[in-house]
Amino acid sequence: MTSSEQGRVWSQVFRRSRISPHVFVVAGAAADQVNQVVAGLGLPRATSNSLFDNAHWATPLLDGAVTRLLTYGLPTLPSGTRVYGHRPLRLLCHLMDLRPPTRALTGERHVPDIDQLLAHLDQQRQAEPEVLLVRARTAMANDAQEVLAAVRVFFGDEDEREPARCG
Repeated sequence: MTSSEQGRVWSQVFRRSRISPHVFVVAGAAADQVNQVVAGLGLPRATSNSLFDNAHWATPLLDGAVTRLLTYGLPTLPSGTRVYGHRPLRLLCHLMDLRPPTRALTGERHVPDIDQLLAHLDQQRQAEPEVLLVRARTAMANDAQEVLAAVRVFFGDEDEREPARCG
């Protein structure tokens, strides 16, 4: 697929998280579509689901991950699907035929070339599944502090000069 000039804009599906500029929350109406696209990529998915605990699904994607959280009771992190990373966000925009952001977003060093992202996805598909599953498990979070810990593992410390944008 290619980005459509008349298609939906990325911000109709994703919004910036208040937790980190590296995390994007998927709109509830688009979550099933994002989850289907990610499931079709041929990457392993880590899961965690036990009685009286939150249910997690996470798939590593490029230098980040896509996670799904289903909470029970009073969560500190709401249920939903999240994308960790600008490169995964841009790849999903391409795969979902969304118009991506036109310039670098907060925390993004440069706008990557889509052919490069697709090549990195192909390389990732060749990686050892267990290595990818470790990465996926890192993204599983129940609260903002766990999200920030995963962001630090994936992307390093956030630049203090760039405050997270609320969305």
